[in-house]
Amino acid sequence: MAGVVRRVAAGRLQLAYDQWGAGRPVVLVHGMGSWRRTWPRFANPGYAFYALDLPGFGDSPLPRQRQTLDDFGAALGAAVEAWDFSEPPLVVGHSFGAMVVTRASRCGLQRVAGALLVSPAGLADPLNTMSPTPYYWLNRLLLLLTGSNLYGSRMVRALGADPDRLSPAMRRNLQYGWRRAREMARMGHFYQYPTMAADLVATGWPHRVLVGDRDPLFPRDDLEPALARLGPTVEWMPGFGHVPFVQDPDRFAPYWSAALRVLYPSGSPA
Repeated sequence: MAGVVRRVAAGRLQLAYDQWGAGRPVVLVHGMGSWRRTWPRFANPGYAFYALDLPGFGDSPLPRQRQTLDDFGAALGAAVEAWDFSEPPLVVGHSFGAMVVTRASRCGLQRVAGALLVSPAGLADPLNTMSPTPYYWLNRLLLLLTGSNLYGSRMVRALGADPDRLSPAMRRNLQYGWRRAREMARMGHFYQYPTMAADLVATGWPHRVLVGDRDPLFPRDDLEPALARLGPTVEWMPGFGHVPFVQDPDRFAPYWSAALRVLYPSGSPA
């Protein structure tokens, strides 16, 4: 499905990525059970987008050892260093990707213009999620089953999106990313990050947080206490669930474009 795959060196790994656009670099980091092509092809003028597959997800190789949050953070930092941008990039993380972006600040990623977190995980325990078994191959079989057309619509609804409103291409992308989440199949338990909010503040990076107020995984009442310390950098998006750019790309676009303008102005007209 992926076709010709671009690769970037991240230590011993060659991670898959897509690149489009031209201008200031923006690095996109997907969430758990996802991959680089779940991101829309943002067309904001003045920006070059780099969408990365984390180790063990999408078309990136599965490392020999189970990955820690530090491993993911280090891989992101190594990829940014390998790209050798002419200026510090803006880094964007969705859900688990927001955890990786924040953690990367402690794993070597320093030259960053700012961070944009969308529906961040790590600030509260997720609700309505499947608990993995201790057995990797059983988990892989469960991913294949739950990624089937029979169960796929249920999974999309569990993220707060309407499967009937998705394009066929996005449905295929969601299915492929879920089935290729090999590292998720062996992670054992969901990653914990109790110091995430404090670490984000400690980076000193300019940052914004976009959060849907109808996220089934991370309800507003659970997130608000952790997000309170981030103050005015948090924007609640009415009616959005956990994957706002999948749920309604057109309605998400103004939030996205405004965050880019605030954090990383391109100098090009919107």
